[in-house]
Amino acid sequence: MGIEKRFDPSPAPNFEVMKIPKEFKLMGETIKVRFVSDLNYKDDFEGVSKYRDSEILIQESTNTWPRTQEQIEQTFLHELTHYILEKLNERELRDNEKFVNTFAGLLHQALTTQK
Repeated sequence: MGIEKRFDPSPAPNFEVMKIPKEFKLMGETIKVRFVSDLNYKDDFEGVSKYRDSEILIQESTNTWPRTQEQIEQTFLHELTHYILEKLNERELRDNEKFVNTFAGLLHQALTTQK
C-alpha cells in the first residue's frame, strides 16, 4: 500500500490516490483483496473481512451502485483495520464499528494528504 500520483484531466491536473493492493501479508498470512460487484446487494455491505478465507472483499463501483475512489479507499482501510485488530486478538475493538470507522478515516486522511 502506498500513495502514487496519477494524472487527471480535470482542472486540478494531479491528485493523490491510494494504491489498493491485490494482496498483502499480516503476520505471515497472505490476505487477498478482491473487488466484487454484488456485495452490497447480497449483504448490504461495502466491504467485508473474511478471516477464515484470508481475504477482503470490496464493493466495486457499478452503474447501479456508483462509488468514488475515496469511498473505495476508505472501505479498504476500514476492512484492513478490522483485519489488523483480528490479528492482534483485539476482538472487542475489532467489532467496534465506531472505532474502526474513525481509525480508518484518520488513516486515510494521513495517507492521502502527506507531502
